[in-house]
Amino acid sequence: MILPPPGLELASPWMNAAGSMGFVPDSRLPFPHPMGAFVTNPISRKPRTPAENRTCIPYPGGCLLHTGLPNPGLRAVLRQAGVRWARADVPVWVHLLADSPAELAEMVRALEGLEGVAALEVGIAPTANGEDALALASAALGELPVVVQIPFDRADEPWLDRLAALGVSGLTLGAPRGSMPVPDGRLVSGRLLGPGLFPQVLAAVRSARRINLPLIAGAGLFQQAHVEAVLAAGAAAVQLDAVLWRGWMEG
Repeated sequence: MILPPPGLELASPWMNAAGSMGFVPDSRLPFPHPMGAFVTNPISRKPRTPAENRTCIPYPGGCLLHTGLPNPGLRAVLRQAGVRWARADVPVWVHLLADSPAELAEMVRALEGLEGVAALEVGIAPTANGEDALALASAALGELPVVVQIPFDRADEPWLDRLAALGVSGLTLGAPRGSMPVPDGRLVSGRLLGPGLFPQVLAAVRSARRINLPLIAGAGLFQQAHVEAVLAAGAAAVQLDAVLWRGWMEG
């Protein structure tokens, strides 16, 4: 296991995944262990509305979640959550979505110096090529540690080997994407969640150990044994997603 670099130390290896617990830590929400950090829902510079056909489609071993990643935009989130981040009893990692390096750099400047914000997690779009992903990671670098999040099915891509030299502090292996049919014949695309992903995320952790960065396993973890296995395989921390939602696959 590669330990987190200075500025990214965690009191506990347990976190939530972006999109699972809202924009501010809430002690009333159930979590199985003391949290090392709280990860916000994804935040874009401008507001994003929910997908028109948002849905959750169950399948054996998991579900497909299509939401459009709605959020009120960075300015509104800072008005609503900034003070609460400063008062939080757990470090806050702000998860950012951006369409360009310039847009991301603007968002980073707005967050630097805010009390309570311990790191930035930068989501890389599933369709982004390696050079575009590296440009986004570079644009996020500044006063705060930067963790890059990718779908775990991209763990073999060679551009990841350049992240450490760039100055990135860690890599999150998050939920992959897929497609499912709906009754009217359309295909709906979205994030894949569920315990059926565990063998793949474990393999992704083993593959990504080569990049010499702290790894965070952020998908497919639904049992204590899953967590113990990815930590033993080289992950420095874990993020929980749909396992936090009671009845997430019922019906």
